[in-house]
Amino acid sequence: MSAPALVTLQTAFHDHLLDRPSTIADEVAAGGRIDVAHRLHIYHHAYRARLLDNLRDAFEKTWAYLGDDSFDDAALAFIEAHPPQHRNLRWHGADFPNDLAARYPQDPDIAELAMIDWQLRRAFDGPDAEPLAPAALAGLDAVQWETVGFRFVPTLFLAPLRFNSVGIWHALDQDQPPPPAAPLPDAAWLLIWRKAWQPHFRTLDRVEHAALSQVLAGASFAQVCASLGQRLSDQDATAQAARHLATWLQDGLIAGLATA
Repeated sequence: MSAPALVTLQTAFHDHLLDRPSTIADEVAAGGRIDVAHRLHIYHHAYRARLLDNLRDAFEKTWAYLGDDSFDDAALAFIEAHPPQHRNLRWHGADFPNDLAARYPQDPDIAELAMIDWQLRRAFDGPDAEPLAPAALAGLDAVQWETVGFRFVPTLFLAPLRFNSVGIWHALDQDQPPPPAAPLPDAAWLLIWRKAWQPHFRTLDRVEHAALSQVLAGASFAQVCASLGQRLSDQDATAQAARHLATWLQDGLIAGLATA
């Protein structure tokens, strides 16, 4: 079979899978115990079943939270509206949290939970990076501390949280009944990254989020201290910044030094 003929055949089969007008039935030889229409239906169904399995795997906690029927209804509707655009199914599902937000506008905790599922999966197979050893900071002098900034691991993800979706995720992970969805009393942010071979996540309060956002935007560590000093004494600001830095190093978030 020539290359153009193969492309035409593949396109016709793909159109059939996506419910577009297709001539693929004319290319299938009749005969056997299963007729052409039934054989093509098997592939049509298997295509959606495979994509559904992929979404169930990527959004395991969201699946458990919604239950089989509600999750499958949402996932199959998503599959019809968003067929894969890549050869690798790893990317299919990136828009599913937004789709759930539109489908359940009165229950934003569902989309938040799906966002946690997806970003944890993204971190799992994201780019590698060697975390910075704390000893790398020991040789910095006072002048260097005035301008030093940090590069963070490429799997780092930061997003605001409105609901107790982290608590819901933890309960589902432990096969416990999830708590009722509730708005968070204070502003919080979700931090996701991979340390070694394991995705991690935790929540940040307003102070740590402000400090981390500054450094991510290119600020120096000295500038972070100065910003904290606008609300705290110099001594307390330095101590607070040092605690944040120690936590980031311990978590393996920092991948290297940079000049702010």
